[in-house]
Amino acid sequence: MGLISLLQKQVESRAQIICSQRNKSLPAELGKASYEVTENGVVFIKQHFLLDSAHCHYMLPVAKVIWNLEEKAWLLLVPDEINHTQWLPYPYLPKSQDLTAIMREVDKDPKSIFWET
Repeated sequence: MGLISLLQKQVESRAQIICSQRNKSLPAELGKASYEVTENGVVFIKQHFLLDSAHCHYMLPVAKVIWNLEEKAWLLLVPDEINHTQWLPYPYLPKSQDLTAIMREVDKDPKSIFWET
């Protein structure tokens, strides 16, 4: 297994833990956390539900964590508020060699950027 494969498994595992813990403590009406696997990382998604529904009404990407091979660092990106298909560096911790620091930022959301939308 190559370095990228090991890093991919690591980020997926941590994303799963973050989403599981977040979803245990919140009712569906406040949105549920999920993630999708991407090349060299994951995209965190907030699922929005109607008050009387168990089915997801719509989903929005809230954060993207990817490994940048050239910089040998994890990048934390947020969707552009105007065009949700473009990603911008997270202004408070755009990159780190420490995946734990990046994932803690997504999990704790100290600036209410990811999960409060």
